Amino acid sequence: MIFIVVSTGHFDPLIEECNRLSGKFEFFGQIGSSTVSPVFPFIRTATPQEIISKMKEAEIVISHAGTGMLSMLYELKKPAVVIPKQRRYGEANDGQVELAKKWQELGIAKLCLDVSELETKILEVRSTHPTFPEFAPLGATIRQTL
Repeated sequence: MIFIVVSTGHFDPLIEECNRLSGKFEFFGQIGSSTVSPVFPFIRTATPQEIISKMKEAEIVISHAGTGMLSMLYELKKPAVVIPKQRRYGEANDGQVELAKKWQELGIAKLCLDVSELETKILEVRSTHPTFPEFAPLGATIRQTL
């Protein structure tokens, strides 16, 4: 199962593309306030624990690039396609793009800037293994200098 998570907002272009691909992949979606009706099983909202549970079950997670979702994916070491919300998809700004690009640079997830590339990105995730670099705990270097 591929878990799609959009948080509380909408991401209609992503849901539409997943509808188109539903004959090729098994999806389960958390679709927030999206107005598109999925042809696959879905819920509108979920608690953080429910989202974590679905992420654990999933082979791959397709997520927007909000810091909360990316943190969950990192903690779970879950293979993912990250699709940042963007102006062209009805968002107020392109604020998630830079963080999503950095995740791809680090090898943590596959970046998908255009929903029309989603199928290719899912197949890329299936054929590669993400890397999850270790980061020093916040404040560790400060404590060493005191």
